Amino acid sequence: MKNSYSFMASGTCRSSGAAIDARCIFFDDRSSVTDLEFFDELQTALKLSETLPDCVVVLSSPAMSRRLCGYWSTSTDQRNNFMARGAREGVHYVKSYYFFAWDVHGPRLETSEHAQPSPTPFDLPVDAFCEQGLRQLIKDNPVVQVAPAGHVFKHPSGTINKVFIQARELPVSEPELCFLGRSLSRAFSPGLLSDVQTVFVDTMSIYPFVREALDFAGATARIHSFHSYGALSELSPPSEPYVVVISASTTGGMARKLCESQGFDGKRVLTLIDISAAERKGTVLIPLDKVDDIYGAHLADGTETEIELVGEHFSSKAKPPRAVTLGQPHTPKDLIRVLKEFGIGGTQAINHVPAGRSATKLVCIDADRVATRQKFHDWLEAEIPWSVSIATDHIVFTNDVGSESVAALAANIIERAKGARPRIIGYRDLDAASLSAAQGVLVVTAVAGDGGLLREISRDLREFVSPALPRHFLVGVGLPQTGEAWDRLRQFLERNTTHRRYGFSSWLVLPIGPDGSDSAWRDLVELTSRAEVAALPAGLDAATAEEALTALSRAVDVAYNDFLPRSDRAALGLSDGFLFFGDAFTDQLAQVTPATTYLAVSSVLQAARDLKIASNQLRPTGYESVVLAPENFLRFNDNLLQACILRAAHPSELDYSASPHLSTLMKEFLIKIFARHAHPYGAAALEFAAALATGRLKLKKADAQEVVSVAVENMQRQPSALLGLLLMVGG
Repeated sequence: MKNSYSFMASGTCRSSGAAIDARCIFFDDRSSVTDLEFFDELQTALKLSETLPDCVVVLSSPAMSRRLCGYWSTSTDQRNNFMARGAREGVHYVKSYYFFAWDVHGPRLETSEHAQPSPTPFDLPVDAFCEQGLRQLIKDNPVVQVAPAGHVFKHPSGTINKVFIQARELPVSEPELCFLGRSLSRAFSPGLLSDVQTVFVDTMSIYPFVREALDFAGATARIHSFHSYGALSELSPPSEPYVVVISASTTGGMARKLCESQGFDGKRVLTLIDISAAERKGTVLIPLDKVDDIYGAHLADGTETEIELVGEHFSSKAKPPRAVTLGQPHTPKDLIRVLKEFGIGGTQAINHVPAGRSATKLVCIDADRVATRQKFHDWLEAEIPWSVSIATDHIVFTNDVGSESVAALAANIIERAKGARPRIIGYRDLDAASLSAAQGVLVVTAVAGDGGLLREISRDLREFVSPALPRHFLVGVGLPQTGEAWDRLRQFLERNTTHRRYGFSSWLVLPIGPDGSDSAWRDLVELTSRAEVAALPAGLDAATAEEALTALSRAVDVAYNDFLPRSDRAALGLSDGFLFFGDAFTDQLAQVTPATTYLAVSSVLQAARDLKIASNQLRPTGYESVVLAPENFLRFNDNLLQACILRAAHPSELDYSASPHLSTLMKEFLIKIFARHAHPYGAAALEFAAALATGRLKLKKADAQEVVSVAVENMQRQPSALLGLLLMVGG
């Protein structure tokens, strides 16, 4: 049975300002410890230190501290043997040994003979050491669960994020429980707990911690559980002295509600564990951002599978991630046709702002071009007579020139068939009066994304005309984010209150993946903002680092509508033979823009997500995460293709941190890429570094550190944007 809890702590001597590393050992006073057991615990703790500490700190209750000091003074041989472990060739690296008696007022130094081989003892920041001991409990025990790649946790509060905290796992031994109880007691104002009559807790799983803290403070308060969010709204501050202890939070929402809405005193509210202590109501005992910045570095983009948390019993023992290699089965059905019609001269730049819109679009084709394509004319000539109601006498078009041209083409076809030309109305002019004589309506748009504008028109038609009035929705090119989004749009537009369905037609449909504001380009812009205030790394020339971070900002600024360039500042490029281009660009490859290439790659990734074959589908299922196999970057090794894959993939699809094997493969690949950044093989080095720096590409922590250290060592003498990006990895 363990009689102690030990941890490493660092601080600064309050008298000299010298940096101190301390091995702290806390002894539980509920067990009887002999002198042999005492020195055995000390030796075991010292062996755990990777390097010898500057001092050893023994923490215990006043009674236990007096007993341990007695062992130290009287057991001369054992003391000398132990102190010899802290010396090398006559030099005492462990300079001092301290005993602290921890009572309700906090740890206070006990005097002991033979405790200081050094003539100048330290003035220790023991309170800071105890705080580090709490953080070590988080690292040592299964307290924080991070959702597997491709998944997020849905908490009982409704919050969705990547972190689940199990506060009940904080202590796993009696000494750890005793240490936590004393720390919890000290977190409240002096003397506050001793008068408390009621302690509210959100779960009985933390009852032992609270009971330990109350016993330490000499209080006999009763503990009342309000069962998390179940009875939270029914709580009100009692008339007698009270405190509230919340087990864990990721947003501070429960403490905020108690203090702001239900009148609880913030000085009496404490959260054991939270993501951060900043902007929180009450006290946070252990802020996770002080433990490790990794808890704030997990990206979620809204595409993950939700794991709903019920209660507090959960284990994230997921399968290793399944790796998917892109190939012929992932070819989108209409990709080649879209590329032939719009691949050269028909795509707008990345992050283009379409006319009449305020938001940028990653993928945007020229809507005016749709009505000029002969194959679209042929399709329209066949589709309208076959699918559009003969009653159609009004055509509504979305407010853009391309859709107005499509409306005119449709009107010509209907006029030839009926002998009467339908009335053409722009959506901006649509009202009940403009449709008062309508017998049938055709709604047309040249290009649609997920169909938000078509949904608006459909809702307006429900208000302006009878549900029994025939109507048909016709789309030139559909660029939805997912195949499911397009199916939902079709269902929404077709279904109505009658027993018949409205019509729906589309010429070409190409799901293109996420096209919102949370893009890799936006992540890079945020990275440059952080780079402006980033602390310069130790061991690197400050001027070089400053120039490298400046070069990073410049490179990102000029590439907002493109990709980061090669090391020689030339644009990324393509060579013949890209599988998914087919014969679309025979002898025309030089005219293909980066935007067109991104369109192709993004649509291929989305086709892989929408694939119905589960074994080759790029989509997590249940607790099985899925990633893009590192082989993809070898198979599609043109630098522009590699950049497109990095930018179009979901962060979870590039998260190799859960697989040592895949992480090692990517580590070896990246080391080669960065080493050959000036050669064609490594021309996309800036893009790989950007993916690492923004957190879109994740390796195991040790692998990422090795990649960065090797690359920085090779290029630290020459400031560059690549060096700047590598300096921001993990920053």
